[in-house]
Amino acid sequence: MSYENKVWYYYGKGIDSFGKNGEPEKEDIQNPGPNEVLARVDALALCASDNKMINMGNDFPLFNHRDFEKNPLVLGHELSLTVEKAGRNLEKHWKKGMRMGIQPDVYMNNIRYCIGVHVPGGMQHYILLKKSVFHSDHGATAFEVNDDLSYSSVAQLEPNACVEAAYRPWGRKHFNKKGTLLIYVGKQGDAGYIYDELLDHEEVILWSEGEIINQYPENTVRVHSLKEAKELSPMGFSDVLIVGNAKQDVLENVIQSMKDTAVFCWLSDGETNQQVRIDIAQVHYGKINWLGSKTKKLSDAFQRSRQRYELKQDGNLLIMGGAGAMGRMHVMRALMQENGPQTIVVTARSNERLEALKKDFQEIAVKKQKRLEVVATNEADWKEKLSNYTNSQGFDDVVVSAPGIDPVEKAVSFLKKDGMLILFSGTKHGSFVKIPLGYIPSYGARLNASSGSSVEDEKSVLRKQLEHQIDLDKNVMAVAGFNYMKEAIKAVNEGRFPGKIIVYPHLDNLPLIDLRNPEGLPDSLKETLKNCGWGKQAENELFQYYKSQLINVKKET
Repeated sequence: MSYENKVWYYYGKGIDSFGKNGEPEKEDIQNPGPNEVLARVDALALCASDNKMINMGNDFPLFNHRDFEKNPLVLGHELSLTVEKAGRNLEKHWKKGMRMGIQPDVYMNNIRYCIGVHVPGGMQHYILLKKSVFHSDHGATAFEVNDDLSYSSVAQLEPNACVEAAYRPWGRKHFNKKGTLLIYVGKQGDAGYIYDELLDHEEVILWSEGEIINQYPENTVRVHSLKEAKELSPMGFSDVLIVGNAKQDVLENVIQSMKDTAVFCWLSDGETNQQVRIDIAQVHYGKINWLGSKTKKLSDAFQRSRQRYELKQDGNLLIMGGAGAMGRMHVMRALMQENGPQTIVVTARSNERLEALKKDFQEIAVKKQKRLEVVATNEADWKEKLSNYTNSQGFDDVVVSAPGIDPVEKAVSFLKKDGMLILFSGTKHGSFVKIPLGYIPSYGARLNASSGSSVEDEKSVLRKQLEHQIDLDKNVMAVAGFNYMKEAIKAVNEGRFPGKIIVYPHLDNLPLIDLRNPEGLPDSLKETLKNCGWGKQAENELFQYYKSQLINVKKET
């Protein structure tokens, strides 16, 4: 038995290769195997990452030179699903009609099976969830959700979980004893430095440009250059310890030689405001923990107080490029966080999106007794405006929620010396920006990042939604049906909507509708939108209005 399916394939060469002759394709999808589940795709939230993949093709970091002609991709990873049929080993739990949320970033036996990237995603009527989803290295990544939730809110669990993940520990908090440690000692030597944390890695490489006084492990290998060190550890360093002050080129070259899961620890010689060019992609897509101290005592660098991830209570927050879909999620989280920042300032290139954000969230800000301000960076005095919000002291927290070099370059100058900088948006590898790395050992600054999320992050967002701590549907700006998928993707690429576009695959002929100006919808639904906004009620009315266009499942033997 098989099911008739409709699918949008991506063939790897930009938007023109999305679909076959610009249209979705029909094909059969097989019954699930013993450890698989066939699910109906109820809603799909379009993500900027989908656009990155379409626009970048094989330049996208996770595609690994994929041959799209032979192996086209079904995109879509922000999903709301309903069980259609479960395999015999899963049918006791996953019953037909059960609502599902899903964490798409799946690992099984340390192999990545990310839905919508490595394996087929949700830009289809039905999706076959493989064994890896239910037997991943972290357990099942699919979970049951409440029937009272809108399809659109469930589809937005994943992007909001990515925001949630930005404020929790992402990398290791300690050295990896099973890896390779590179120790660099500057020209000042290591006199006065206290190693009260064991340096008992399987491999220890010591590169010193100064006098050595301290004792190092017996397995330590001395080298005279970074080139020699890299020859001993060609796969990269698991951890790095910088002792004393290092020149900019030394720091930059060492950082580029680290593994993406490294701990970077810098014990500086007094205060330093050293600027270092760092690859944004290395920070964003990796899980590096950036630590340091000026006390010359190793354990001080690892203190809990120097490993902050959450926004500062009663502090001030700058969200650079924060008026888009993901930035708005950061804004909502900060506004509704009981112990969060008191002042939230959001920037964008122009006022249009900022005005929409202020309109949508000002009521929450007033209710929570917080200050929400917006600044357009195309205005001549935008830097002065930002400085005035902190009396030129800098922001306690700075989140960069727009891709590319320019937003990061604009943001770093407004970071308080002991503040936290979060590089939330990714970009291609080789995008270097100067970061005041010296703030980390000197003042306890934090450099954090996030890419993706876990199933627990999604469940955390789900709990917040059920407890009315957030309103996921407040970010929905437009809706569309399956046949209008390509138009909806173009709208994301053009930035036509500041929030999310939700695609309902089983409303094939629903055109792309701007919910702020909902032409073509019945008056009753317009009234619901006016009074209640988008949500379960509006969604039900939309489905009822288009019910004649719903596609019934066709079973074939």
